[in-house]
Parts: sequence; C-alpha cells; structure tokens
Amino acid sequence: MTTDDSILLRGVRVHNLKGIDLDVPLDKLIVVTGVSGSGKSSLAFDTLYAEGQRRYIESLSSYARQFLERMDKPDADLIDGIPPAIAIQQRGAAKNPRSTVATVTEIFDFLRVLYARIGIVHCLGCGRPVARDTIDGMITELLREAAGTRAWITFARPRDAGLAPLRKDGFTRALVAGDIVDIEAVPKAVRALDVLVDRIALGVDDRERLADSLELGLKKGEGRVVVRTEDGREYRFSEKLECRSCRLPAEDPYPNLFSFNTPHGACPECHGFGDLAVIDEDKVVPDRSKTLDQGAVEPWTKPLSRGMQKELLTEARRRRIPTNVPFRDLRPEHQRFVFDGGDGYYGVKGFFDWLQSKKYKVQVRVLLSRYRTYVACPACAKTRLNPRALSVRVKGLNIGEVVRMTVAEASAFFEGLELEPFQRQVAEKLVQEIRGRLRFLMEVGLDYIALDRMTFTLSGGEAQRISLAAALSASLVGTLFVLDEPSIGLHPRDNHRLVRILRSLKDIGNTVLVVEHDPDIVRAAEHVIDMGPRAG
Repeated sequence: MTTDDSILLRGVRVHNLKGIDLDVPLDKLIVVTGVSGSGKSSLAFDTLYAEGQRRYIESLSSYARQFLERMDKPDADLIDGIPPAIAIQQRGAAKNPRSTVATVTEIFDFLRVLYARIGIVHCLGCGRPVARDTIDGMITELLREAAGTRAWITFARPRDAGLAPLRKDGFTRALVAGDIVDIEAVPKAVRALDVLVDRIALGVDDRERLADSLELGLKKGEGRVVVRTEDGREYRFSEKLECRSCRLPAEDPYPNLFSFNTPHGACPECHGFGDLAVIDEDKVVPDRSKTLDQGAVEPWTKPLSRGMQKELLTEARRRRIPTNVPFRDLRPEHQRFVFDGGDGYYGVKGFFDWLQSKKYKVQVRVLLSRYRTYVACPACAKTRLNPRALSVRVKGLNIGEVVRMTVAEASAFFEGLELEPFQRQVAEKLVQEIRGRLRFLMEVGLDYIALDRMTFTLSGGEAQRISLAAALSASLVGTLFVLDEPSIGLHPRDNHRLVRILRSLKDIGNTVLVVEHDPDIVRAAEHVIDMGPRAG
C-alpha cells in the first residue's frame, strides 16, 4: 500500500506494542479486535489518534495552539499518511451542569434560531398571541366586521403635550363621549385627547383614503390608532408589538432570548440551571425523635456551632417551646419557628443564609453541601428560561416544552411540522437540520432520551453514541474517527443501526476505526486488525 490509500505504521513501540509494522487502509470501516491487554487501545488511541490529533494541532497558529491540549509524539520509527483524528471514547460526558443532549448535538442552537424566526409571541398577562397590526390587516378587519357603518379614526394625545402643535398640523377636532368638539373645548379633566383624523364610511369611501387616514393616525399617535364606529364598537390598532387586550408591550424574539447561558434568556431565579439549592430539612433534623436539648438540629451539634444551639434553647424557653419533647411531637408552628425564625431570631434558614456570605471559605462550602439539596425551579419548571422566552410558541409549544420531549417524540413533532409558505423561506433549512440530528440519534438507539437530559447523567455508552450522532451531523470529511466499543449498552437487535451509522460516516469520506468485540460489528468491517495472541 501507499500513503495515498493507507496509513503506514513502522516500528511502533507505544506501551506494550513491540515494534509492530502495519498498513491501515484509508476511507474504510476498520475493526480492531483481540484479547484484553493485546494493545488494541495502544494502537487505536495512543498511536493513531494521538498522532493524528498532534499533527492537526501543530498545523494551527501558535495563538490557537495555546488553548489546546498538547499530545506526546508516539514512539515509532515512521507514521505516515495519517489524517486529522477525532476520538469518541467510553467516558462519562462533560460534568458541566449546563450541558444537555440538545446542546451537545446542536439541536438547541437550531431551535433557538427557529423560534426567533417563526415563533409567535404571546402576552405575558393574558396568554393571547401578540402581533403587529399592518395597514392591510387593519383594513381587512374593519371591512369584514364593520362594512357599511360610519367610523371615526382618532389617535391619543396627552393634553400636557400642548394644543398648538396639533393646530399647526391641521388637527382641530377631538372626540369626547361620542361627540366631535373643538380641541379647545375639551374639558380640562380629560388628560388625553382623542384627536380626530378622519370621519369615514367603511366600505363606501375608497380604500386608499382609509389607508392614508390609518397611516396618519399611526404616525401622530406614536404607533397606535383607534377606530370607533357609530354603533359603539371600538378597534384599537398598533404597529408596536403589544397585546390588544391588556396593552402589555412585548418584544421581537431573537436567538439569545432562548439561551439559558446568557442573562437575556436565563431564568432570573435559577440563573439558567433549572434547579435551586435549598436546605434539606430532613438533613438538618435527621432524627426527629431527639429533643432540642439533645441536639435535634444536627449542624448545631458541631463544636463551631454550639453557640447557635445555646441561642436556640434560650429563644425556645422564652417562647415556651418545649425543649424536652421529641422534635416530631412539637406543634407545627414551633417546628417552623426552629427552621424559619421570627421576631428577631434568625432560625436555621437564617443561619444558612449567613453562611452563604462566607462560602469563599472551603470549610463553609463543605458544610453547605452537606445539608443542601436541589429542587426543580418553580419559576421556570426546569426549562431554565425566563417568562419572555417561554411566551414564544411554535405550533402551540414553547421551546421548553419541545426540549422536554424524548428524541422519538421530538422527531415525530418535527416530521409532522407543516410550515406556512412565508415560514418556509426562513425556516425550512433549520427544520431539516433538526430532523436530521434527531434521525441520527434515533439510528444509534437513543430514541428514549429526553433532549433536556443533562449530559453528566448519561452512561459512557450513551455519551459515546451521542458524540457519534453529533459527528455525523457535522458532515466532517477526510477525518479519522476512532471509537471505543460503541456497541456497549446497545441491545443486540439495534446493532444493525449502529453499523449503518458507522458506514454512513465512512461513506461521506472518512476513515472509521473501531475497537470492538461484538461479532455483528466485526462481520460488518471492511478490514479487521486482530491483535494478539499475546501483548503487543
């Protein structure tokens, strides 16, 4: 073989490899198998991946290299023809509590842009859809509901803004209790004038006049105009994004609004984590058969906190709370007093609040962690996002409800998502990307996993298959992928799906090298490297 179609390895002496010579074909699905200790990982990860990654990093600028981990050069006489390498190993996923299945697969990134482009904003007050009124939309509504009636087009003007500018612009009349009066004759008690723009017969006078009058009313009324009909109906229009019913303003959605990693979108209560750290009362009082005298409040039995125990007993006696009765038998209000305090006494929670200000000390952080637990944030219901982000919906669902779905449920939702013609122009490619990534997750047998599942809760096999699906979604070519037993944790009946994914990765122009023992995967390989029978 030549370096054009294979990786040449000569005299490899990494770990227990004893100077082996090997040609590894490029653009193939290759399986490395063998007994334990034969050197499979030494060949796959410590030689091929290490050298491929090292050479790629060396090709980068010195500025970029300072941010990347440097890898040692494998001990070998010759390694030639090796492409850039990516390792997908059997390791736990990142411990970052902000990392989820949706973020590592970039599904969440596409969702953010999708909701920013086609999401419908809903009012935070009444929950109704919020939209800007257009001139064409106003005319259509008026002619549909009030055609043939006379109407007055007005805009609101604060009296303290002065009447002279109105007269200068040609506005001399106002509408007061259904009567048209001179603006000078409006009672002083009326603080906002309904300035008359036009009297018009809807559907009788020409459409152009109606459009011009509405446009003038919007211009002079700071984006708002009111149309009142002779039968008492009132139509309030606004070119601003606000609720028609309760007039609450809204704002156009943008991608960062849906990111829990930025202040724009993060829930103000949990700061984008989805959970709140609270004191666990069962850990503070683990044995409720103890009395206050016996140290029922466990953290105050420690030497450094005995002063708090003495103060508790003093306060309890002053309020006639029994100190020689088991904690579980105390009246509920007495138990709450121990935890919550009151009337100048800080209680257990006040004590831990004070400790929060001292958590720069290691021993304080250890103490807090001992008595702390995490509960779902009640403000965002674990979606991590603020109310403005959750008020934007696509087909009736907000982004938090979508990422709460399993991969299978989300795939069904997006496969059935039908876009309006104007939505297709801005969102068709986004939906295709989301569908593709969900399809790859289904292919590797992860249809049961929720998109908002935190990555540090995944098993090694699940994390590896998510990385595999993400790599396939990225459409990388000319790359060496090195995988460590991807079939672990996968039901044997799903092995054919895994093989299909590995072949897809190879077919787009990559070399896929898998350390594997599963017979189905070995049989599917185009080239097998059998290590052994002894080490190296």
